[in-house]
Amino acid sequence: MNRGGKIPVRGWSILWIAWLAFMVANLTNFAFGVILPDMRSDIGFDLQTAGYLSAIAWIGKGLLTIPITCLISKGKPKIVLLSIFVLLGIGMFLQGFATNTFMLFVGRLLVMGVTAGIVSVLVVFKIQWIPTEKMGAVNGIEMFTGPAGQLLGTAAFPMFLAMMAGWREVMVAMGVFAFLLAFVWMFVAKECNQPWQSTHYEKVPILQPLKEALAYKNTWLLALAWPATSLTWIAIYTFWATYAVENIGLSTAEAGMILGFIPIGSAIACLVSPVIAQTWGYDKPLIVASGVVLPFSYYGLMLSDNITVLSLVSFVTGYAAYNFVPLALTTLYKTGMSPRAVSMGTGFIFSLSGLGGAVGGALTGWLGSLYGLKTALSLTCFAPILFALFALFLTETGWKAGEKNKLLEQNLCQ
Repeated sequence: MNRGGKIPVRGWSILWIAWLAFMVANLTNFAFGVILPDMRSDIGFDLQTAGYLSAIAWIGKGLLTIPITCLISKGKPKIVLLSIFVLLGIGMFLQGFATNTFMLFVGRLLVMGVTAGIVSVLVVFKIQWIPTEKMGAVNGIEMFTGPAGQLLGTAAFPMFLAMMAGWREVMVAMGVFAFLLAFVWMFVAKECNQPWQSTHYEKVPILQPLKEALAYKNTWLLALAWPATSLTWIAIYTFWATYAVENIGLSTAEAGMILGFIPIGSAIACLVSPVIAQTWGYDKPLIVASGVVLPFSYYGLMLSDNITVLSLVSFVTGYAAYNFVPLALTTLYKTGMSPRAVSMGTGFIFSLSGLGGAVGGALTGWLGSLYGLKTALSLTCFAPILFALFALFLTETGWKAGEKNKLLEQNLCQ
């Protein structure tokens, strides 16, 4: 671990190459709703197929994250991330040149399937280049790129379409950008094995890092808790706009504008919550708070038809939805696990989170067909309560808790 107070330029460069790839993947995924009408007109498929195309992205994230992260047990993380960037570009190209829905399915599966792998494998580089005291802030910036991509995918993507000939050209351009990132990565990425580090990348049994990660309570608790928030988040993102148009008389533009406040709140939370936690000295109360606030804020979207009120509630929802993310991920860095184990633990959490998102979309669609969208969405709003319950049992990893533990150990030794 880098023990200096500053992050080297090479360290920042490594981070930003990976973060840009993560942002582009989120941008294209959340732009799906914007380009869906053109896609359907161009290739020709029904709404049911469109639903499957939406779900395949989250299924890919759930199923591929752990296998991708396992690759660092058999090879260097630099090569793994290089492969991810190349796969990201191929996924973009498959969509841009798609002549049938199969190419769209494979393209979306590749793009979102490897996205969580970017964050998981990058963990190894972060442990090498980032001082522990800066890890929370760095994780906040990292998670900021996700909502930033979501916001660009919903708000700015129409501008990209206007600048180019159509959705295909935008996808191809994103693919070219991913390949460019891969090219730059080959020359910039470098491991930083300092004398005090024990970060050696000899081959180890493929499941050894996963076993190490699962030996820590926080890994299990976060992996079980996170899908509860993903379930509601995807349900709202997928179906709330339809509910707003059909049930409370908002236009599509108004519903989209309101949902646009979710990633704005999320982006701010990613930058602010690590600062609050570092100043306060505790992580766990802020993590639990997200699970307490989210059921009320999500349900608040079902209680009003006032655009101003709904926009405010949407912002609060976005903030609470990402308030815990950088803090929760940072807890794994403070356990004493090996870099590979931290990477695998992060991948394990993201894998179950992705499956939670897939369940959220499918479950809401099924409940909506039986009882209507308002009832379906209202029921899913309360899933984050489970997150709060699991988070109550997390081990506190804030710096004040660390100081108390050290003081207690000193008193016991006297």
